[in-house]
This record gives sequence, C-alpha cells and structure tokens, in this order.
Amino acid sequence: MTLQLDAVRKSYGANEVLRGFTGTFARGRIAALIGPNGAGKTTLLRIAAGLQHADGGTVSRAQVLYYGGFDTMPARGTIDAFRSALGLQRASDTRKLAKLSRGELQRVGLAAALELPSDALLLDEPWTALEPDARDELNGALQRIATDRIVVCSTHDLDQVARIADDFVFLAAGTAVWKKREDGGITRDELLRLYHESKSR
Repeated sequence: MTLQLDAVRKSYGANEVLRGFTGTFARGRIAALIGPNGAGKTTLLRIAAGLQHADGGTVSRAQVLYYGGFDTMPARGTIDAFRSALGLQRASDTRKLAKLSRGELQRVGLAAALELPSDALLLDEPWTALEPDARDELNGALQRIATDRIVVCSTHDLDQVARIADDFVFLAAGTAVWKKREDGGITRDELLRLYHESKSR
C-alpha cells in the first residue's frame, strides 16, 4: 500500500510552492515533512488528502485521513459530542471544547484521528502544544499504527522526527530532498544541517 504523488505543482499567485513534487509514502514507515514556514508542507498534505486541488500532477491514494491540528477543531460542543459525531465511542468526558487548552484540544483531535479508520494518516504539526509526556505517548502510538498504515507528519520538531521517522522529506523553494534512516547518520544535528541546507536552495 502506498500514497504516490507524481509531478505535483501548486502556486498561489506568483508564488510556486510546489514545483513538481514526486514521491511515494509507504505503509510501515513514518515520513516527516520538514521545511520552513511557507515551504508547502500543509499544501502538500491537503493535496494528498484530496482537500485541495493541485495545478498539475497526479495523486494515487486509498483512504486518506488528514488532521490539521488543534486550531481546526470545532469551537462548540463537548468532547463526547465531538467523538460521537465522528462515530467514535464516547470517552465519558463532558468538558466543553471551548474551555480546553491548546494542548488538551490537540490530544482530543489526535486521539480521534488515530482511532478513525484510514489507509494513510496525514498529520499537520502533530507535536505542537503537547507536553513532553504527551509527545512520548504520541510517538508510541504512531509507531504502533505505522505497522499497517501510511503515516506522514509535517513538523518543525526535529527532536521528535529524529526519534521516530523513517523517511525525511525536506521541502524548500518548491522542491524536495529525500533522506532515509537507512542512509545512516540521522541525528538531530544532521537534520538541522539538512534543514538549513534546504533553506539555502
């Protein structure tokens, strides 16, 4: 099972954020999209999920689920009502979503995204606003579900991707550079070097 993108292009006016992105994301691997703000990470995920149209290129996908982060969560209702609306088992939690912190909202949204069925799970900045223990819990959950799903995360958090990612996709200036953990030498310092290198392209 794969999620394949071929020669995907996308521009916003004169700004070409994706210049023919080509790549295959595979089941059993966690992929990290890394790049500066405006590099096209969210755009790529949304195109891959079928939520946004590309200007060119093709996407071959199965059942894809995209989670855009705590700021895409509903502002009304309770945690139980939110889960019920998605067809998930209630958590016996009647707290109002509007009263939750950003980190609490993120955990509620991620829990739902992880539980919903999909062939490919696309997460936009999943570690944002999480406390250290919640980040560790998320890492464990991603490693478990990646055994039978495609997992792609966009992020600036090099510490987390250095721990769990198998594929590293550096986006900048509309193009991508791929690295695999099997290539060796994947440390936070090396990821930071590659990040700065991608920005200078």
